[in-house]
Amino acid sequence: MARPSRKPVRREHLVAAATRAVGSQGLAGLRVADVAEQAGVVRGSVHYYYPDLSELLREVFRRAVERFCTDRAAMLSTVEDARCKLVAAARAGIPWRADDELVNVLYEFSTAVRQDANYSVIAESLFDRQVTMYGAVLEIGRAQGHFRPTAPIPDIAANLVCLENGYGLEIISGNAVVPPQRAFELILSYARGATGCEDLTADLVEGENS
Repeated sequence: MARPSRKPVRREHLVAAATRAVGSQGLAGLRVADVAEQAGVVRGSVHYYYPDLSELLREVFRRAVERFCTDRAAMLSTVEDARCKLVAAARAGIPWRADDELVNVLYEFSTAVRQDANYSVIAESLFDRQVTMYGAVLEIGRAQGHFRPTAPIPDIAANLVCLENGYGLEIISGNAVVPPQRAFELILSYARGATGCEDLTADLVEGENS
């Protein structure tokens, strides 16, 4: 019987190593040698599984987007009340540490969108999925009688995502004026006005990061 190929496992190992490399030192100037060092292999091993570094980096970005969206969706699926869903979604959408690797990776690739159409497609998917997520929460809240939207739901959802993105960038940049808790409160302030629901407060959902 033929032995199972280890190629998928080794490719996964390299994707994880490249993710750490991007998260720790950024995307600009990243070299195959940096990925190899993180993976504990020689450069030739990286070239063997990923002859083009850009292919590996696109996979890193795609996986980061998938993890961010999937983890958040899984968490929200356990919450029934739309008010708790929205607060939990906002809490999970911002980095609570400036060194949050996953969020840093996502922001690093945002600068590459202008140079590579492949990155642009992935970035648009991230935005669309988050807008869809918030839109679904808002619709549930309206059906439950908690939310009275003051604008079209797609517009509110898009604004929530953009607020997350903007405040998240300030947090990972180390802006002391907008610490995570402050950013969280500001997002909820907008959400209260946009939904007509005063129940959307930070203490509605317990969080280990607050």
